[in-house]
Amino acid sequence: MKRLYSVGLTALFAILLCSNVYALQLLYPLDGTYVTKSNYLIVKGGTDPLLTGVSIEINGVNSDVIDISSEAYRAAFGDMFIVKPLFDPGKNQIIVEGFVGKERMARVTATVYYQDRFDQAPPAGLSREVFHYPGREEACVGCHNMTPTTAELSNPDPRKNPCASCHMRMLNLPHVHGPAGVYECTYCHAVDSSPSKYMPRLEGAALCLECHEDKMEEFRKSNFVHGPVDAGLCLACHDPHASSERGQLTMPAYELCASCHAQVVKVPHVARGSGGKPHPLKGVVNPAGTGEDLSCASCHEPHSGVTSAMLRWGAQSRMTLCAKCHSK
Repeated sequence: MKRLYSVGLTALFAILLCSNVYALQLLYPLDGTYVTKSNYLIVKGGTDPLLTGVSIEINGVNSDVIDISSEAYRAAFGDMFIVKPLFDPGKNQIIVEGFVGKERMARVTATVYYQDRFDQAPPAGLSREVFHYPGREEACVGCHNMTPTTAELSNPDPRKNPCASCHMRMLNLPHVHGPAGVYECTYCHAVDSSPSKYMPRLEGAALCLECHEDKMEEFRKSNFVHGPVDAGLCLACHDPHASSERGQLTMPAYELCASCHAQVVKVPHVARGSGGKPHPLKGVVNPAGTGEDLSCASCHEPHSGVTSAMLRWGAQSRMTLCAKCHSK
């Protein structure tokens, strides 16, 4: 059976149970919205008596009933329970059901769009889902500090920083963005934004270039700028918090480039060698001695360059570039 979610006590995930008997309500994500991360599924339900189990269905695939009835669980989390869903890219039909014993007592449905690519717009009419509205935060105050001071929001200790109580797991990756690593969340997120709190202070490159101003100088000196860079879409390729990839790429370099430049991988690239094989694009060590595996970024600058192909090392011709690795 396909697993639709990941759940763990250390993540403080919860289904929020309210005073209405068996009245399930999906709090996040809301029906008719789109999300850019498959990170949370939060439901509100009845409390008198407490539901003992919950099941989740996403796009026709069911989970088992999740037991939330144990005394140990209740002692640790009371009536709180959240799951991390595994949404499919695109449209997701969600069904959540509440149980007392084996009897189904409540049911709620929603359609949510998971936009996993920045080069494709979500369907028209959908609004982006965000969480930190006052009405939603009220459900969390029993366990979380939802009105932190500026000093608390800047505390580098994750045990004391209120953002870390929910979002610390997003940093459990090898390559962490500097401000995120020391919980300087409010450098990028506005505390007093409206209608939702903690929205980015600025959009796209305008925020990134406040710190990475050296890149702006690089772009000015270049004859050609990569399309997403020119449009200020830094987050099309980089995760602003943490990533498994160097440079905080959203996926391995070859896969990221190929997600837009699909035509490149469909035909032999650069030239066929004496054996009839095209130049490799991945799967071998970069012979230029950088210590990295070969990828598109081994030969092409990902941001800007002096030629339309944005060749590395300032090369103005392909032959000059080839000589970097090939002496003959």
